[in-house]
Amino acid sequence: MRTILAWALLMALAGAGRAHVPYFPDGADPVVVDAPTVSKAYYLRSEPGAVQEFVVAPVERSVPVQLLVLDDEAGGRLAYRVRLDCGSSPRELRPVDVPFYEPFSRLAHRIRVADALGPSATPCRIEVAHVGGPAGPYTLVVGDEERFGFGDVLGLFTLERRLRAWREGP
Repeated sequence: MRTILAWALLMALAGAGRAHVPYFPDGADPVVVDAPTVSKAYYLRSEPGAVQEFVVAPVERSVPVQLLVLDDEAGGRLAYRVRLDCGSSPRELRPVDVPFYEPFSRLAHRIRVADALGPSATPCRIEVAHVGGPAGPYTLVVGDEERFGFGDVLGLFTLERRLRAWREGP
C-alpha cells in the first residue's frame, strides 16, 4: 500500500511540474492573488452581466495574464472584457482567440485574453466582466513560475471532481 501511495504522489509531483496550480475560489469578491509570479489558474463561473474582481499583490517584473474558456459550444458563446488597473492608467487587456490543450487537466480551452501586468509597486486590480453568452465557466491564469506546495499536491487527488463541478455548475 505504501508503494502505491508513494508512486501516486511521485506521479502527481511529476505532472505538477508542468501545470498551473489549480485554485477554486470560494466565491469571495475580490479574489486575492498574493503570489502573482506563481502560475495559478483561478477556476470560476460567471453569470451574464457579472463582474469578478481580482486584487494582485505588487510585482517586481512582468507576469502573464490569460483568460480561458472551454473549447466547446457553450464556451464559444461566452464573451468577457478584462480590465487592468495598477493605479496609473487602467487599460483593457488584449483579446485573442487561440486554442489551447492543457494536458494536466485534459481540457481543451480557448485563450480569450493574453497579456501581462507589472512591474508595479502598488497592488493591481483585474476586472473580469461577463459581457456575452450564458452562465458558464472560465479560468483566469496569472503568473509563470510553476511551483506546487504540499497542499497543492494533495489537492491534485480531488482535482478531477472539482473540475467536473466547475464545468457543470450548480
